[in-house]
Amino acid sequence: MINRKLTVCFLFAGLLFFNKLAAQMLNLAKGKPVSVTPKISDNPGEHFVDGEDATLFYAYPTAPINRIEVDLQGTFNIDRILLRGFKGTDTLRIFTINVSEKKEVFVNVLPAKKLITFTPVTASKLVVEYKPKNNTVMGELEVFAHERQPVMVNQSGYNTGAVKRFTAPLAANGTPFVIAKADEDKMLFEGVIKNKIGDFTAFNPKGSSSYKIIVKGQDVGVSFPFTIAPYLIERVSYKPAIQFMIDDRCWYGNTNSFAPTAENAGCPFLGVAWRDSHQFSFELQALINLYFSNPDAFSVERMPVEGQYIGLRKKLPENTPEIVRLIYYAVDIYLRGKVNHTLLKEQLAYFLYAYPYLSEYIPKEVYEEARDYVFAIWGDADNSRWRWHDIEHSADLFQTYTLIGTGKGHFPPGHSIVPNLMLFEVAKREGRKDATRYWNAAVKQTQWIVDNLDWKDPVATKGQRMNEYVTMQSLGYFLKQYPNKAPKKLLEKIRLWAELAISRSDNMWDFRKYKEDKWVIPDIKSANDPAFNPNGSFNEPGNVAGFPAAALVAKQVLTDDKLNRRLEELAVGQIDNVFGRNPTGRHYSYDACTDFEGADLGWFQEYEGGAGMLQTVRGVLDGSPKEDVYPYNPYGGDPGHTEGWVTFNTAWMEGIAYRNYDLTRLSVVGESKNKEIVIQLAVPLNLNPLVQERAKIRVTKNGKDEMMLVLEEEGTDALYFKKRLKLEDLPHQVKKGDVLTFSYGLAHFSKEAAITID
Repeated sequence: MINRKLTVCFLFAGLLFFNKLAAQMLNLAKGKPVSVTPKISDNPGEHFVDGEDATLFYAYPTAPINRIEVDLQGTFNIDRILLRGFKGTDTLRIFTINVSEKKEVFVNVLPAKKLITFTPVTASKLVVEYKPKNNTVMGELEVFAHERQPVMVNQSGYNTGAVKRFTAPLAANGTPFVIAKADEDKMLFEGVIKNKIGDFTAFNPKGSSSYKIIVKGQDVGVSFPFTIAPYLIERVSYKPAIQFMIDDRCWYGNTNSFAPTAENAGCPFLGVAWRDSHQFSFELQALINLYFSNPDAFSVERMPVEGQYIGLRKKLPENTPEIVRLIYYAVDIYLRGKVNHTLLKEQLAYFLYAYPYLSEYIPKEVYEEARDYVFAIWGDADNSRWRWHDIEHSADLFQTYTLIGTGKGHFPPGHSIVPNLMLFEVAKREGRKDATRYWNAAVKQTQWIVDNLDWKDPVATKGQRMNEYVTMQSLGYFLKQYPNKAPKKLLEKIRLWAELAISRSDNMWDFRKYKEDKWVIPDIKSANDPAFNPNGSFNEPGNVAGFPAAALVAKQVLTDDKLNRRLEELAVGQIDNVFGRNPTGRHYSYDACTDFEGADLGWFQEYEGGAGMLQTVRGVLDGSPKEDVYPYNPYGGDPGHTEGWVTFNTAWMEGIAYRNYDLTRLSVVGESKNKEIVIQLAVPLNLNPLVQERAKIRVTKNGKDEMMLVLEEEGTDALYFKKRLKLEDLPHQVKKGDVLTFSYGLAHFSKEAAITID
């Protein structure tokens, strides 16, 4: 299937002056003059170099040879070529021309790593020759110069007032760097490289602007342009995260085609509610947590509904946020499909717990149906609806699981803890007499992890691949929600995880490694499997994108400031890795330049076909750097399997959710003299830098009478929302001794601040 999604990367023209020094910043072939043989009117050679996936250039078997010559319009020292989207399997010949000298630099089939590399050679023109057996899409030609001082940044940018770091992998300690606006040379900030890292956390300009980093060593390197702005990373992440969940649904949102059987859900390309979803994709948890962490961000005013929701049994109100529609979509499919797999039951438990916060939009009958269904089957052993790549087990969720899944991510330790704790609360809410059964199951499972899970064995951490976060999420949830009832030594267990994660991240990328001598998860098979390859390297976008959830859960409950600062650096560092601060200098998404604001260079390749059929889906995280490119090998390319997956994206969504919680700050200060209170909220709601936006917080008096209060952004493009109120203007009548509690976020993602009236 041909991906016809437009992919145009707008490269910073001002960096042309550094084209021999900062190669990751410029595709030297883009938009350059091209001549082709044979010349065919409806097959212009310009399509080979225009940077657009939607325009295709073909090579034909009828021609004696298909020859494409590109004039680079300058002399460059080049060493890498990517034929992005190339579909051929026959031998390629590539020549460089400099003045009258012609040199063959490559003759072979396209390498498995996709990237064509060779010893740096001076060239002013490039020639590609190809003789295919069949009509062949040649893709897009990308040509790169030799990098003598690469500078890797988060291509989209950085949050104002937060961690900001970049990597200069070839720079010596003490090498100076400066920051200037992208289109200027005036120095705005200066620093020095330490251990190949530049830290500019202290640089916090007002508003939103584009900047560049210039590393001034023996060779000069210039970064991609990037933006610094309030909540920039959240601003560029929310939309593609939700768009992925819209686009990847089974039946493309038309559930009239839903015809489940005992064997499968009838999803055209495998899955339950999302294409290529598995029982361990944790979609409902991710959607609920993301919504609860920043509900105003997903209102229809900020994020208009895009998807279709045909054939669902209930019609939701017009003002229902898209993210809530997606939650209901999954619940309806799961209930109609009578799912009974362990992990799918757990998804429904999340919905039951969350329902009071969703009741404005989702009818009570849906909750009642789910409640009666889930409680009735919670202890059943049958897990047949539905499962793929599973580990043999009983679906009785009252048991203590001692099984640990493989790198497939299909059975992360502690997966049942939060669902049991949530059903404990639901059972109490419903007046059930069996509430303690759910509590006891959660306690015993947590205690087993505290006593038995060895963090030093990577199978318990990064070896769980994209679902590693589930374990830490579960432990942190228990401790934070029930600090006085949690199992003994739980806090110590979390601290040990944090210390190990930090020790495995002492490198130029702030990248948490698999183990001391291994960067990337080697295999998805069990280490006990004779076929397990300890020297392998597997695709792990979800592990990296989901890591902030685990790190920031630990930060929530730990009190060591030094430890927490480093956990925050690592949480930001993993997202930076996704957005291009990695040895390849590429964003994890093949279509990054259209799907992610500010991205400059997308991933090497995307998977053609597959159960997910993701080529036209927005917001896909396709690939991550493999072992071959670490610590820094620009010639490593992308060997091995690369494929996007809903289970990667849900892990990323969990990472976003916990970043939201970490960034949210709420304070209330009373001024007795003026009988006023001042409420201030920091939250990622600056989603339109041109508009003064609003945030709605909840306020209760003595724990009752909840009402809403609207705060105004402090101007446009600001960090804070604020309101100053006279006591008589409060939504409640108050007297001395009353306690007013203000909150933002829902349930376990709520941040609160209280004041007593004196």
